[in-house]
Amino acid sequence: MAEARYVFPSSVEGIIKGLGPLATPELKAHLSKHGIDVDKVPPAIPIETWSPQLERIAVFAWPKESPEEAMRLLGLSFIRGWRKTTLGAAASAVLRLVGPSRTLTRLDRAFRTSDNFTKATTELLGPNEALVSINEVHRFPSFWVGILEGGLELLGREGTVVVDEVSLPGARLRVKWV
Repeated sequence: MAEARYVFPSSVEGIIKGLGPLATPELKAHLSKHGIDVDKVPPAIPIETWSPQLERIAVFAWPKESPEEAMRLLGLSFIRGWRKTTLGAAASAVLRLVGPSRTLTRLDRAFRTSDNFTKATTELLGPNEALVSINEVHRFPSFWVGILEGGLELLGREGTVVVDEVSLPGARLRVKWV
């Protein structure tokens, strides 16, 4: 029997904080109608409830963008919001100290604060490049591009993140930084 998969409140909190003024009362009502009350987030949300909301949130927040770009912006906003959470603020300071290579090789541990199923492996290709494989990308690798772009921003690094390979439900991303 497969283990139940859950998303934790830090994911919801990070996205709502990251959206800032885009987290309108209308968006919150929309989420509540679809099973997620952002003002009373339960300790765990089944992935079946959460995953469809990611695309709805992205399209609601950025209706003029393509779904892929809206999802990238949502991933970027998530990291920006996560940095504003208690856990994110504390972790951000440590991550800046350890740098990109060590941060990327510890992604699997970092993702445990958001859910109980996302796994990541990192292959360092050199001092400023890595391949990051993620087991579950919710049909939108661009969401994870935004997350890793936000990670580079958090680390104070410039760089690029591109989708290297998609093999749903997972994907591999190439990260380069200076």
